[in-house]
Amino acid sequence: MVNISNNEIPFEEYIRPLENRWSKFWTKKDQEMIYHANDYGYFLLEAKCNWKFAIENYCESYHLPWVHPGLNAYSKIDNHYHIQGLPNRFAGQGTLVYNPHFKSKINFPTFPGWSKKKEMCAEYISLFPNVMLGLHKDHYYVYWLEPVSYNHIKEHIEIYYVGEEAATSDKYRNLRKKNYDMWYNIQVEDLNIIEGMQEGRNSSIYNGGNFSPVMDNPTHHFNKWIVATLTDQNNSD
Repeated sequence: MVNISNNEIPFEEYIRPLENRWSKFWTKKDQEMIYHANDYGYFLLEAKCNWKFAIENYCESYHLPWVHPGLNAYSKIDNHYHIQGLPNRFAGQGTLVYNPHFKSKINFPTFPGWSKKKEMCAEYISLFPNVMLGLHKDHYYVYWLEPVSYNHIKEHIEIYYVGEEAATSDKYRNLRKKNYDMWYNIQVEDLNIIEGMQEGRNSSIYNGGNFSPVMDNPTHHFNKWIVATLTDQNNSD
């Protein structure tokens, strides 16, 4: 992504609203503990669509029951809530219940400062323009999009854990693989959806799209950001 409008702001200022939000989950010391996995810590996917469709898909949760039945089994759509960050820089979903590894004999270490009130929570945020983040009590991932052309993207996913042992030791290797396979399969499930969105835009009866006032608030938030950015308006709501 390249900004040619000469209206950029320092990254520290740009990220501050999200940093303030996530301070309710993890502390500054917790953030310093994240360690990239030395195996099962990265994968690459490619999709034949515009990068914005991947962001739109990430901002909403109502596709879970049909596209991600496995994920919806422990992170049900009914337990999700909308996230719309102001100033208009991020949007996404949070879940009140997230625990895919509850039957595991070994569990990952968790962030020491993680709020007990949010012990079962996780949040999935699109940081505009092209970064998607997943925050959990025991791991963290960064999912960034590389636009190759108007209808082709590369999706890079990097996975981090709490401390070096969780990220590199043999003790947690099988659990890292299980976590890797889970996120890989979830992201693959989305490919047909976002590629279908690209194809649908070529339909002669496409009317520009309709937003659900109940389910599409974060997606609408992202589209407002696009409009404001392309018209060189102030990125505030």
